[in-house]
Amino acid sequence: MSKINIITFLGDRGALQTTYTHNGNEYIGGVFAEALRQFCDYDTMLVCVTERARENTWPVLEALGDSRIKPIDIPTGRSTEEMWQTFKIIAEQVNENDHVIFDITHGLRSLPFLVFLFAAYLKAAKNVTIDAIYYGALELGNFKTGIPAPVIDLSEFIGMLDWLTATERFVEMGDGQALANLLRNAIPSGIELRDNPASRPIRSHLERTANSIENISLALSLTRPIETMQSATRLEEILKQAESSFAERAKPFSLLSERVVKEYGQFALEDPTDQAALAENLWLQLQMIEWYIKRDRVVQAVTLAREWLISVLVLRFGELMFDNHNGRKYVENAINNAVEKTKKDPRPITPSRCDDKFTTLSQADELVTVWNQMTQLRNDIAHVGMNLNPQPAFRLKEKAVSLYPLLQKLGQELLPERVKI
Repeated sequence: MSKINIITFLGDRGALQTTYTHNGNEYIGGVFAEALRQFCDYDTMLVCVTERARENTWPVLEALGDSRIKPIDIPTGRSTEEMWQTFKIIAEQVNENDHVIFDITHGLRSLPFLVFLFAAYLKAAKNVTIDAIYYGALELGNFKTGIPAPVIDLSEFIGMLDWLTATERFVEMGDGQALANLLRNAIPSGIELRDNPASRPIRSHLERTANSIENISLALSLTRPIETMQSATRLEEILKQAESSFAERAKPFSLLSERVVKEYGQFALEDPTDQAALAENLWLQLQMIEWYIKRDRVVQAVTLAREWLISVLVLRFGELMFDNHNGRKYVENAINNAVEKTKKDPRPITPSRCDDKFTTLSQADELVTVWNQMTQLRNDIAHVGMNLNPQPAFRLKEKAVSLYPLLQKLGQELLPERVKI
C-alpha cells in the first residue's frame, strides 16, 4: 500500500519563529516542517539532518512527540560524494508508488537543485507521485511586523523535466506517445469544463495536438511518407491555433513547440499525392531516409529507400505513382530484368513496357548496382537474421549509410530540380 511521505531538511542554526501563509490560512513554526505538518496529510515525515542540525534544530520537531516524524542522518554535503550519499539515503526511504512531498525551505543552497533531481529519479525509478515541492519563503515575511512568509509550491516545475524528455524523444526519435500523454493530462477535467464552458476550446486544442503528434509518430514508425507529410502539415496548423491553450494549461510545451515545428515542418506538404507535387514529395522522402539513418532506424530507412528508387523512375517514365498493378510493377520489373541480365544464370525475365526506357538511361548501370545492393540489404533485414550467414546489425547499418550518398546522386540526376520556396 502506498504511503504519503514528507521529506524535509533542517538547517543547523536552530529555530526561528515564523508565520507562514498557505491557501489563505496562517501557520506558525520554528522550522517550516512544524507549520507544514499542520496543513498536509502524511504517513511519515522523514527529517534529513546533519550532525549539527540534529543537535541544534531537530529538538524543535522532536518536542512535538509525533511518532510519524523520524530523523534521517545525512552527510553535510561538502563534496559530490557526500551528495551522492544523501541521494542514496533518501531513495532507500521511499517505496514504489508512494506519494512524496518535498520541503526545501532549510538546508544548503544546493538543496533545491538536488531535490529536483531526487524527484525526477523517484518518478522514473519508483513510479512515485510528487504531490508538492514546498518552499517557505522566509525572506518575504517578517514575524516582528506581522508579515507572513508565503508558501510556494514549485512542483509544477518538476513537470518541466517530463516535457523536456518527452519533446526530446519526439524530436530525436519520432516517438510522440509520451508527449501526447502529457498534453492529454493537461486537458481540463469534466468538472472544470462543466463549471467553466470557456475552457472547452482548450480541450479541443490539446486533444487535436495530441492526436496530431500520435499520427505523425505512428506514420514515421510504420514508414508512411505520404501520411507523414500530411500529418506534418496539420501539426503546424494545429500548434499555431493552440498557442493560447498551451500558455494556459501546458506552459512548458508553449516554450518547446517551436522545436517540434522546426523538426517536422521539414516534411510538411499539403497535398503530396497531387501530380504537381510529386517531385517535391520525392525530395522530401529523400530527406526522410536521411532522418531515419541518423536515428539508427535502419529498417525504415531501407524500406523507404527501396520504394523511393522505384518512385523516382515511375515519375521519370510517366507511370502511375500510386498504382502498383498499372504503373509501379512495370518499373520494378524493368530494373529487376536489368539486374538479371548481369548474372551468369539469370532467372526467366518478364518483359516490361519500361525495359527500353530503363536501358536508355545513362545511370542504368549505377541503378542496377544500387538496386542489387539494396535488395540484398532489405532481404537480410526482412529475414531477421534467420539464415545461415546473417549480417550483424552494425554491418546492416553501415551498408544503409553507404547507400545514402548514392541515392542523393541519383536523385539529383533523375528528379526535376527542386524549386526553392
